[in-house]
Amino acid sequence: MSYKINSLIKSDKIVVSYEKRLSICLSSNGFSFSLTSLNNELLAMGEVSMSLTAPMSDILLDIKAAFTEMGIITFGIKETELITFCRQFVWVPQHLYDEKMQRSYLEALAPIQAGYSVFSNANDSIKAQIVFSAPNNVVSAFKIAIPGLTVRCQHETMVNETLLQASDMQSVLLIHMREGETDYAVLCNKKLQISNTFECVNLDETLYHALNLTKQFHLEEAAMTTAVCGNVDRDTFAKLRQFLPNVTLYTGRQLTLTEPEMQHIPLYRHALILS
Repeated sequence: MSYKINSLIKSDKIVVSYEKRLSICLSSNGFSFSLTSLNNELLAMGEVSMSLTAPMSDILLDIKAAFTEMGIITFGIKETELITFCRQFVWVPQHLYDEKMQRSYLEALAPIQAGYSVFSNANDSIKAQIVFSAPNNVVSAFKIAIPGLTVRCQHETMVNETLLQASDMQSVLLIHMREGETDYAVLCNKKLQISNTFECVNLDETLYHALNLTKQFHLEEAAMTTAVCGNVDRDTFAKLRQFLPNVTLYTGRQLTLTEPEMQHIPLYRHALILS
């Protein structure tokens, strides 16, 4: 087995499995996760390094062993999700969506990568279906290890009820920064205007795309909030504030932190598994 538990904070609070929510987010070298109650209490959070290019059987064994070592029971949980980062995705209005056309929707953009499967989920808040591709090997291992797991694209997680409600008062530009790429979503009047991912090797490129979106959707002409999350440090935050209005750190939905040490977790770095 080749996994390593990089960090783990757990609460002693006892909550039955069917009142819990488990959210897992893949990274290039493993995954992070959060365990919350349905009452929005943060019960556990951790990061695990492991090879995601190994054979599926090895990935499966590492997933099971890691959660066992951390003392996290993954069976019987009310809601479980696996968030993958994908460049190939498309939003389809629900009234136009045809399940039989899923592959065609994606192939109209680019050929589906070998070893990838097509998934789709409904977002009733914006009356749209998101169709995306994700790696078979990894997804299958997690779905076997955690029965009932829902596979999601990062953009589906970014277009959530919390931010849609916030966009009713003023436009929201959400920026999720990660190594080599940045994800964006523009929300106005409880509607999605655009969501996309761009290759960004430095902060200047992240700013370039953010300013382009601001200009393209005339966000500067009215009140707007710039919500940032992911790989954000103090210097990055300060520079974003120089060029973009009302920059805030996005930390996901409002949670009750059940342990004192949780106060020190940079929640904005893990916003997708807390949304």
